[in-house]
Amino acid sequence: MYSKLFTPYKVGNCEIPNRLVVPAMVTNYCTEDGFLTERYMRYIEEKAKGGWGMIITEDYNVTPNGKGYKFIPGFYKDEHIELNKKLTEMVHSYGSTIFCQMYHAGRQSSHAVNGGVQPIAPSATKDPICMDLAREMTVEEIKVLVDEFAEAARRCKESGFDGIELHCAHGYLLAEFLSPYVNKRTDQYGGCFDNRVRIVEEILQAMRAKVGDFPIQIRISSNEFVQGGRTEAETYQLVKRLEKIGFDAIHVSNGVYAAHPRNQIIAPMFTDHALNMERSYNVKKLVDIPVILANRINEPGMADVLLEMGKCDFVGMARGSLADPMLPKKAKEGKLDQINYCIGCLQGCEWPLFVGDSVTCLVNPMVGREYECDMTPVTTPKKVMVIGGGPAGLMAARTAAIRGHNVSLYEAQESLGGQFRSAAYPIGKGELSTLTSSYRANLEALNVPVHLNTEVTEELIKEVNPDAIILATGAKPLVPAIKGIDGKNVHTAEEMLLGKCDYPPFGPIVVCGGGEVGAETAHYLAEKNHNVTLLEMQPDILNDMMPLTKVCLVEMLYGSGVQVKTNFTVKEITENSVIGVDGSGNEVALPADLVVSAFGYKAYNPLEEIAKAHCKEVYVVGGAVKAGSAIPATKEGMEAGLKV
Repeated sequence: MYSKLFTPYKVGNCEIPNRLVVPAMVTNYCTEDGFLTERYMRYIEEKAKGGWGMIITEDYNVTPNGKGYKFIPGFYKDEHIELNKKLTEMVHSYGSTIFCQMYHAGRQSSHAVNGGVQPIAPSATKDPICMDLAREMTVEEIKVLVDEFAEAARRCKESGFDGIELHCAHGYLLAEFLSPYVNKRTDQYGGCFDNRVRIVEEILQAMRAKVGDFPIQIRISSNEFVQGGRTEAETYQLVKRLEKIGFDAIHVSNGVYAAHPRNQIIAPMFTDHALNMERSYNVKKLVDIPVILANRINEPGMADVLLEMGKCDFVGMARGSLADPMLPKKAKEGKLDQINYCIGCLQGCEWPLFVGDSVTCLVNPMVGREYECDMTPVTTPKKVMVIGGGPAGLMAARTAAIRGHNVSLYEAQESLGGQFRSAAYPIGKGELSTLTSSYRANLEALNVPVHLNTEVTEELIKEVNPDAIILATGAKPLVPAIKGIDGKNVHTAEEMLLGKCDYPPFGPIVVCGGGEVGAETAHYLAEKNHNVTLLEMQPDILNDMMPLTKVCLVEMLYGSGVQVKTNFTVKEITENSVIGVDGSGNEVALPADLVVSAFGYKAYNPLEEIAKAHCKEVYVVGGAVKAGSAIPATKEGMEAGLKV
């Protein structure tokens, strides 16, 4: 099935069993003083179980005050070695290899994260995102840092790692030295190309003095995507130097924190797949050491083709390994439809880090909870009735079935997915359908009967006579008390997206509600050549989206010509207009041949009392508890599946 994906390949003197790599991802699972936790180790272990060839840890800090996140691991004292030995032994027991990424965050840090210590950088500058003024490093401090990297390398080798990845990408300290975007020095560490590379060369030499021919690879941004930053032209010059001075592989990425467009480091769903492949290919043509390609590659077949085309030697799937740590194993067994693919939402893997929390995953709520979620099959299986086939119900049924219960699922509609069905229709979000599709395939593999077009009644509950019921009936569109909202020309966003109502080929359309659903529906209709106006009563739109994906959607909205009116309160809907009050208090009538109601959702839970009357064990999950995102829905579904 695959020509190269599962063939071994060497990095330095280390043979990697296949070409699938887990790139570094911050999780915030460790202690504040750099020690590993059971949570972190079990998280890594799950990937080793899944058969990834190379697992690269998140960025280990080499000095106590050089981290960009509060709860990341460290290698700045010998006491860190013991737990890391346990980690590497655990990974090796499954046949995978593990490399340790090392870094210093530089100006992409803060006083708060580093115990009140001011960030340092090549030059005294502020990062536009982190916004703490960094202090310029002295030459003496640079010499100390070089030694700290070398000592961290020693500890890494003593801990049993298979190699090191030196992090010189994404705008962290070493990337800052390499780039004229931050490096304004005029001494031997600034100015010309040779001076800016000097610190990296010194660190590699110092590491080699400690660890010998131990594999050391480097991660770089091929283009920083900031005005005045490094572009491909100098990167191609750089990679030849990196090979010459003795790095064993090059890991090609993109961007810095302030990059524009903002999708270059962590690519959301609106981004092209394998967006970095041509830059990786150009690097590969220039060097004879292995090249790792990452960013927005989730599909094993795509990865194999990229390898076959010579774009790279290894393929990194960071977020793909969160969504399904078993991806390599399933791919090798040909169970492609059962892979739970990353959908690029960033809601669990990125947003928590912005608020100082730890990582999870919408698709796979087990992430970060491997150490506390016991999936061992039960000794006494129960008959479990799951009502509702959206993300919460599907996850609940899947989890309970894995644990050995006799599960059946009931869905009132003709298809599974709940709100995720319509959520896949907006432009750029088609991959959301893979979540429903893979969960369905998982249930089929677990022999879970799925009953579609089945409205659950009291009679059906009595007939099934389950030992446990999980209610995942979801949420329904909110219909506020607005005059005319029940008119024939008014349809919900869900009806519009699913093609359940016809609408005129021309004429103005007004979408009421500027949250994610309303904005995506407005953009969807504008792409069909309609004149669309989006109304929102708050001062801004998309207040329910995380910043990175919000930026993408805002650009798409305005690019498609959608007219946006904020501070607008809808008072009445007529056959041909929407009447409301604008931000100045003026009454305005907007022409509208069609009106889309996108005022949000409310919990829908009509069966709880009935269920409890006939079953002692009843759980309510997801939108049936509170309308919201799919993150709590899949989490609560998993938890219910574990409880029964």
